[in-house]
Amino acid sequence: MKIILAICFSLISFSGFTQEKLTPTKWSFHVVDSGEDYIFKATVDLDEGWAIYSQYTEEGGPVPLSFTFRDKAVLKGVTEEKSEAIKIWSELFEVEVIKFKKQAIFEQRFAKKKGMKIFSGELRFMCCDDLRCLPPTVVQFDIGL
Repeated sequence: MKIILAICFSLISFSGFTQEKLTPTKWSFHVVDSGEDYIFKATVDLDEGWAIYSQYTEEGGPVPLSFTFRDKAVLKGVTEEKSEAIKIWSELFEVEVIKFKKQAIFEQRFAKKKGMKIFSGELRFMCCDDLRCLPPTVVQFDIGL
């Protein structure tokens, strides 16, 4: 009996390792010197059929995109959504959602500060297709200036 339980446990454990992790998003980050300020740019490329959700998605829906900036950056304004968003009723969440498909670009201006060498932070987002959602994911970034 112990041998049968051990074999079953091993098979269950092994099957968890063989499952492929879905990664339908590819993020890239960079900072542009605009002369007066720096502009942080985050770009996400999404696999066909997948979407992420705007910072302004209704409560009760999917986890909206959020940015947290570290260090001593003096932010100017809010993080802007530069891509065209899709505003639509979601059968999955039963609320109106604002989402991005294929690609989305986000920008945040911040002041130049003497001695600042790295701009860092993290973003949190949820990614869904028409049938399922992946758990919220946190992506960290550190960009040299």
